[in-house]
Amino acid sequence: MAQMTFTVQSDLPRLMQWTAQLSREMRPKVADAMTAAARAAERAIKAQAPSKIDNPTTWTLNSVFVKPANARNLSIAVGFKDYAVKGTPAAKYLEPIATGTRRSHKGFERLLQGSGLIGPSQYAIPTGVYPLKLNAQGNLSAGKYVQVLSRLKALGQQGYTANRSQSVGSQKKRSQADYFVTRLGGHPGIFARVGPKPKGNPASANGKPMGRPITSNLKRGYHTVFYVTRQPSYALQFDTGKILAKTFESVYLSQLARIVAS
Repeated sequence: MAQMTFTVQSDLPRLMQWTAQLSREMRPKVADAMTAAARAAERAIKAQAPSKIDNPTTWTLNSVFVKPANARNLSIAVGFKDYAVKGTPAAKYLEPIATGTRRSHKGFERLLQGSGLIGPSQYAIPTGVYPLKLNAQGNLSAGKYVQVLSRLKALGQQGYTANRSQSVGSQKKRSQADYFVTRLGGHPGIFARVGPKPKGNPASANGKPMGRPITSNLKRGYHTVFYVTRQPSYALQFDTGKILAKTFESVYLSQLARIVAS
């Protein structure tokens, strides 16, 4: 997806018609007024984010950007960044609630599809139960996603081996929580086995026990950690385009009045 931006040119054409006919001397001043209005819209989006998004992270709030106007190009844009050094760009995960559309596949889901664990039209939605509890922002950490992919061998053999620690502690954790994809109760999903594995040693070839007997017939429990569903759709929840248009018009008109009066 290209940058998720909302431009003034499409929202307020009557104002842009006026600015297009400005003299060369006035254009830099008008560009300053437009940029000031865009900054006000940026602040308004950040201020309203907590009431539209559950516990927005600092990363999300800082992903709002402004493309300022200049004397040659009297237009501005406000939106969410579509690039990130690490993690998912804000534009990608905010697009569904900011435009009221269906979301695209995440990298986690594409790797599951590439391994044949889910179908090309299926999506994996975290449930937030143990051992994959959600953080304060309602998300799973990147490390948790890697952990699931590694246990499901969906990273490729090289990635699976590289992400698998051989320490005693890590092996013990793997024995107490593992993941599998199947249908349980008629519903597809990703499930986590929970609880320790049965302990003990198998019988020898002559039928005599070798040390501690196995505590057999003790079934391990499981939790549904991801629902596997069809493409989720989202209602328009965070109308950033409307916030931009309303804030920009209000601030820009007052700035224009100040320029004309000066």
